[in-house]
Amino acid sequence: MNEFKVGLMALATMASIVAMSLLVTKNQSGFGEYVPYRTIIKDASGIFPKTPIKVAGINAGRIKNIELADNNALITFEVLEKVGIPKDSQLKIKSVGFLGDKYLEIVIGKSTEKLDAKGFISANEGAGLEGLIKDAGTVMKDVKVVIASLKDSLAPEGEEAPIKTILNDVKESTASLKRLLTGNEQKLNELIANMKKFSGDIAYQVDEDEKGSSMEKIKSILGNADKMMNDLQKLVADVKAGKGTVGKLLVEEEIADEVQQTLAGVKKLVGRVDQIRTELELFTGANTRFGAETELSLKIFPSPERFYLLGLTTSEFGPESTKLTTTTVNGVSSTEVREEKQKDSYRFNVQLGRKIQNWTIRGGLIESSGGFGLDYSLSDWGSKFSFEVFDYRDDIGPNLRVGTELQIWNVIYGKVALEDILEETTRSATISAGLKFTDEDLKGLIGFFL
Repeated sequence: MNEFKVGLMALATMASIVAMSLLVTKNQSGFGEYVPYRTIIKDASGIFPKTPIKVAGINAGRIKNIELADNNALITFEVLEKVGIPKDSQLKIKSVGFLGDKYLEIVIGKSTEKLDAKGFISANEGAGLEGLIKDAGTVMKDVKVVIASLKDSLAPEGEEAPIKTILNDVKESTASLKRLLTGNEQKLNELIANMKKFSGDIAYQVDEDEKGSSMEKIKSILGNADKMMNDLQKLVADVKAGKGTVGKLLVEEEIADEVQQTLAGVKKLVGRVDQIRTELELFTGANTRFGAETELSLKIFPSPERFYLLGLTTSEFGPESTKLTTTTVNGVSSTEVREEKQKDSYRFNVQLGRKIQNWTIRGGLIESSGGFGLDYSLSDWGSKFSFEVFDYRDDIGPNLRVGTELQIWNVIYGKVALEDILEETTRSATISAGLKFTDEDLKGLIGFFL
């Protein structure tokens, strides 16, 4: 009864993980049918499978596959069928974030003819000379409009010039001022007296010899500023002479070179870290001989064609092993042979792999035993076929395993494998299902919890 409860709890946990993964890592472009298209660019740096495809700033699809074609990058991507891409549409490469994450933007054209499935969309990778000339022409047109407007304002055709009109207005204003001053001499004298008093006050404030004047205070402020400038000049002289930490940093070439080398190393390290991509896989299922089986693996891609694989495989029962026990009684020896199975077996995977187009070659530890594997991927179908040789046993030879993996939907995959295909007595089969997360999926999952 306890085993039945544990099994129900494991199924509930797996269902929760699947539901959470679908909620967080689903294609943000929405549900519906997708149409595949292709494009060719010269530089695909920073672009990886599952990179978003946006239309009007909204996710409408993502990249399925990137491969090399005649020294260019051939990109296959899928877009929602309801978008309906015209033939004259263009694809632009854009960046976002501090580390320069990239995405592709489709600029919808005006043509009434729609692009067929797997058709090519032209990619605009940067502004060229033609765009600059076009912008310059637009600017010149605007300049001509401004000059024409200015000319009409200063000397409109068939009308009096605005400047002449202004001078006539000034002349009339002067005459009006003269009429205003006549008969107001007393008021003008009082105004002049006030101006004289105001000038005396200004003379007092600007006299540096008068105590309490503004000029005396300014002189004191300038004296302090002059002292501060002398101290600053002395400090700069000490720095130029190499005194102090800052001086040594600026004068001694060895320290400057070390700082420059350190900054270059940090920049190079950040660049390498930004290029690293990861892929996390979790599968669980059952084997006809070993019972329940779970596999967890992490792939680290320092470059698109090379990766490291770290993993752990657990099963209810491990492979059978033979134990020989020799007993001697009264000088007579007897040998007992027993077949044993290890319960709750743990096996490790540490492999180095390299991708060559659709083929992948890998080798290292396969379930805690030396071996190698060969994979063939079909990106359009989301499937993979594998062949592995490992576990070199003295009695029955190596374990030959063949298997296939198929993408069911989004991050959900199914896998079928046959163990020991050449040995009828130890042959077995494994059926499992699981989840596969790329960097983009993990970012969404971590962002959901944080």
